[in-house]
This record gives sequence, structure tokens and C-alpha cells, in this order.
Amino acid sequence: MTQQLQQSPDIANAQHRDIAEWHEANPKRSHGEMLAIAAQRSGLSPLHLGRDFMRHSNSGRGIQITDYLNHQLWDMDLHPDGAADLFVGATTNWPICHTVNSKNWWAAAEDKVMMQTMLTANGIPMPETLAVVDTYSARRYPDITRIEDHNELRDLVLSHPPASLFAKTLDGMVGNGAVVIEAADDTHVTFTGFDAMTWEHVMHTVFGNSRYLIQKRLENHPSIAPFCSGIASVRLPAFIEGQDILAPLAALKMPWGGNVTCAYWRKDNLACGIDPDTGRITRVAAHDGPFTNGLRDHPETPGLVGLQLPDWDKVRSLHEAAARVFADIPYQSTDIALTPKGPVLIELNYAGSFNILQNATGKGLLQPPIKRFFERHGVPWTPGKRRGLLGMFGGR
Repeated sequence: MTQQLQQSPDIANAQHRDIAEWHEANPKRSHGEMLAIAAQRSGLSPLHLGRDFMRHSNSGRGIQITDYLNHQLWDMDLHPDGAADLFVGATTNWPICHTVNSKNWWAAAEDKVMMQTMLTANGIPMPETLAVVDTYSARRYPDITRIEDHNELRDLVLSHPPASLFAKTLDGMVGNGAVVIEAADDTHVTFTGFDAMTWEHVMHTVFGNSRYLIQKRLENHPSIAPFCSGIASVRLPAFIEGQDILAPLAALKMPWGGNVTCAYWRKDNLACGIDPDTGRITRVAAHDGPFTNGLRDHPETPGLVGLQLPDWDKVRSLHEAAARVFADIPYQSTDIALTPKGPVLIELNYAGSFNILQNATGKGLLQPPIKRFFERHGVPWTPGKRRGLLGMFGGR
């Protein structure tokens, strides 16, 4: 999980509400407590699990106790023939990506206005951005309306149908703080997860001191709409070598249980593995406390496993076209919505979570071509300093 969700909340705006939700779902536990949970799940002794965890922890793959439980790395039936040794820890993401990528490109990809400007100039279909909510900076946004007070926001919202607008942070990650503008009239407005409030309270209560994009809300393609409570997105990585773009893993991030955004950290959301060549869903996974469990199918609506996603050739073509715009970022990823009008690029990411690919597919990231890619870019996978069991059980 990013540092953004590891901060402590201090005010009750949309971003800090999400931070509090993440902390509630991920309580701090000692190594001993986590191994006791794993022992109950696996039927193996804490001592056996402790030794196995230490082997993974010392491997140089950044495996922490949370990763060990999340992927159930002790389970040889789940991970036969050494497949558990292909998983990497969630917190390895940024150190590895900053080794591979030039930080000079960080803002170009992670500032959503800059990213959108570059991509739309290259003919990439993206959600229509109607305005930027910015109450404090001196920045101008070419060809985008700037909103500085609640009256301007009210005028924009009331000029569009109910529940047709979506708001997300200009430079945020993992869907933190994203909301749908559910309903509005002359005096009050309702955002996802908030009670109706007067327009005067919106800026502080929802947006806080963050800048937000207001966009037209997308619709899911009819083939996936019955499985979703919000807009799903395909996550494709791009490993770029010369003129070649490699995408050997693919995932579908699916909102469920009333969620309107697809980030997997949200309770009830699903992560689906996709065959990257055919676009067929191969696996559905969900949270079970500290574990990610593979499911037989969608928890309520059967037919998700084996589903052929629509327009897969167009999805792959859109992914590659966007990746080439940012080809100076050797490891990047895209999030693509499947809509009735065809695939739409929600955003392109500098790097991108390793864990969503692992959770969705049930496979470790270090498939041979990906491992070779990282090694060629200076990632050593050097085993760490060995720790004893006593030190481990005393840590968090």
C-alpha cells in the first residue's frame, strides 16, 4: 500500500475518510499474532510457519509478514513447484520502480492534468474532464474550467444529470478520496459516503485542501455491468525494452458491495486474473481478513470466471498506444475502462502496484521475462541479512 494510505487521518474529508477505512481494515499485529492466524488457517505450527517465513523474508524479494499471509505462501498446493518463490512484497514497488524508471517522468504521469494533456493530444480516448477544483494555487489549466468556490461547483453539477459526475484527486493514487456526486439541488448535494450537505460545506468537508478533477462518469460495458457496483478497470503493465512492450500479466479491478471505485484495498472489491492474450477471465479473488482467497466465481452473480471481456484487441492496442506516449518510463501501467462505446483509458501510471497483479492472478510477479527485465535494469534481488526467529517474533 502507498505511503498515502499509511498516514494518520486528521480531518474528515474524503481522502482522510478513506485512510481511516484502510487502517480499520488493516489493524497492526505483531509477527507472532500474524503467524498464529496463519497457523489456524493452515493447520501448520507457528514454528514451522516462522521458519518458512524467514526463508521468504531473507530472499531479497521484500516479503513481509503481511505478504506471507496475503498470498498464503506456505501453501504448496496453492503454489506448487516453487511458485511461492516468485512473489514479491508489496513495499518493494517504489524502490524497484525508482531503480528502473527516471524520476524526471514522475510528475508527467502522476499529475492527471499533465498526463491527460499528453495522451489526448495523441488521440487516446479518456474520460471528459469538465473542471478542476482548486481553491488555493496559482496554476492555470488550459482548456479546463477552474472552480474556486461552492457556487461555481453548484452551477456545474446542476447543469448535468444526477449521478453523472465523478470526482478524483488531481495527483492521488489507489482511488483515495474518489467520489460520485450522487444527487444535488439548489441547496444540498450528496457525495458517495457522505450525508447530504449544503453547498457551503462541500469544499472543506469533501475536498479538504486537495485539488480534484470533475469528470463525466463512465458506464460499464453490458457484459460486465451485472458483476459491478461501480466502474471496473483493466490493469495492464508495460515493460518496455527498445521498441517492444511486454504485458505478460493482466488484471480486472472490480468494484463490488456498493463501492464506486475499483481499488482492491476497498472491502468487498474483487481482483480478477485475465489471460493477457485472449482477454478471458481466469480467476476471481477477494479479501478474507489478511488473506486473498481465490473464489469459484463471482460471490453473487455466476458467470464471471471464463467470461470473455469485450474488445480485447482494442484494449491491448489502446494500452500499447498510451505506453508509447510515455515510453521513457520503462515500467508503467494503464487502467482501462470497458464501456459500451469501446475501451477508454482512465489513467496511465508511473510504475503501478505489483500486488494487484499478484492478487488477481494468484501468480508471483517474477515470471521469467519480468525477472529478466528487472535484472537488466539493475534490480539485484539480493538476499537480505538473516534474522533469527526470536528477533522476528519480537517485531511488528
